[in-house]
Amino acid sequence: MRHDIIRMVVNSDDEAVDVTPMAPVTISSASAEVERPCVGAARPETGAGGQDGEGTAAQRPSSHVASWLSRRRWPIATTVMMLGVGIAYLLFFGAVVHHRPIWTTGGDLWGITQAAQAVARGRFGGVYDSGTFVLSVPGMEVLLAPVAKVVAWANFTANVGPYRYDHPTAALLLVPVEILAASTAVFAGDALAERWKVGTGRRVGLCLVIGAVAWPVAVVWGHAEDCLSVAIAIYALMAVLDARWVQAGWLLGFAIAVQPLVGLLVPLLVGAAPGGRRVGFVLRSAALSVALVSMALIDDTSATLHAVLQQPAPIELNHGTPWAALSPVVAHTSIVVDGVRRHLTIVAGGPARLIYLALAVLVGVVVWRRPQTSVRLVWLAGLVLVGRCFFEAVMTPYYLAPPLILCLVLAARHSTRRFISAVILALAVTVFAYFHLGSWVWWLCVVASMATIVVLAYPLSDVSPTHERDGGRHVTRAMVP
Repeated sequence: MRHDIIRMVVNSDDEAVDVTPMAPVTISSASAEVERPCVGAARPETGAGGQDGEGTAAQRPSSHVASWLSRRRWPIATTVMMLGVGIAYLLFFGAVVHHRPIWTTGGDLWGITQAAQAVARGRFGGVYDSGTFVLSVPGMEVLLAPVAKVVAWANFTANVGPYRYDHPTAALLLVPVEILAASTAVFAGDALAERWKVGTGRRVGLCLVIGAVAWPVAVVWGHAEDCLSVAIAIYALMAVLDARWVQAGWLLGFAIAVQPLVGLLVPLLVGAAPGGRRVGFVLRSAALSVALVSMALIDDTSATLHAVLQQPAPIELNHGTPWAALSPVVAHTSIVVDGVRRHLTIVAGGPARLIYLALAVLVGVVVWRRPQTSVRLVWLAGLVLVGRCFFEAVMTPYYLAPPLILCLVLAARHSTRRFISAVILALAVTVFAYFHLGSWVWWLCVVASMATIVVLAYPLSDVSPTHERDGGRHVTRAMVP
């Protein structure tokens, strides 16, 4: 098998100015494999002085920390703003908006806290007890278990089980922890934008808009795991682009354990992986989730199977989409919300999710048959994640955040007009998702908005944006058959 390696030198406007053929490379199919995506090689580690081996052992850690703080100053500033606005929302929103002197916490925060308390006591099956409303792999609950221990040790009040407090003191610890977990998406998005040489001004705007998208996920809903999982998945994608498949597998496995939605990326990355790496990648991606669910199954088989397999979702409390009509009804029940009894129809969300799971597998097959450049691989990851917004039977506003975060990073590579258009549309659909309209009207508006953002994020160039500095110019290596 013969491949010619072409060295393209491009200027800052990405226009080719010189093409110099390099020595041809012959790859034997019996002794070597062609790496599936056209991704960059792993970056060399440098010392504190910028050259390999320079700097003393004492200087390196401090210089690395200083460098990291400098490069991530805007994600740090965004996190501080998220914390400030989040604490203000907790303490003052109820008094100012509802004219009631109560603290306002995320809708599902206390159910997750109850599940974390069960994990802290060693009862993994208690994650799926009635009242927790947890339906996924309990990775986030495991992460919050130490926080739940502190809440119990300090005797903080919490709205768990039958207890209800106007000022639950546990929220003073839980809400900042949730915000910090959600802010990881800002850091991951900025790291990917930095890799793609996005300008500083554009990165500042990107950090702010990702913070705006992630903030309500943690503060209004208490579901920081959605942002945390997509952040870890972005780092896994960057590991793939550097051909570090072992690290990518473990990172993606951690992300799946936190929120199984990012498991949709497994077929895509399996298709991109070299043949000898695929089995190991799948095993690493699944190991942590299998272990956690197995412990829950051993502790409470019935409740775990009911939650994980049926995925019950109440239509009336969220946004039923046209796909809900095709989903089997699990139960009819009623609850009291703000003193008013509401009758609920609960459908199984699992069957509808098989649709976008099948599409994820189809995308993986396409990548396996037709290797993609690195930026297109990331765009396909965003496309796979957005499938949830198209085919979910019952939608909740925070479901939009993971694909929006990844697509916004992709849009930041493009012209100012495209990036601003994507930002405006992302913020608009984030706010619109909180309005309750007819199922068809709401769903069509969300689908149209998300599809437009995916189109705006589409990479126009087939050349990988993974650049190496060469005397002030960008050098891209592409493999052509």
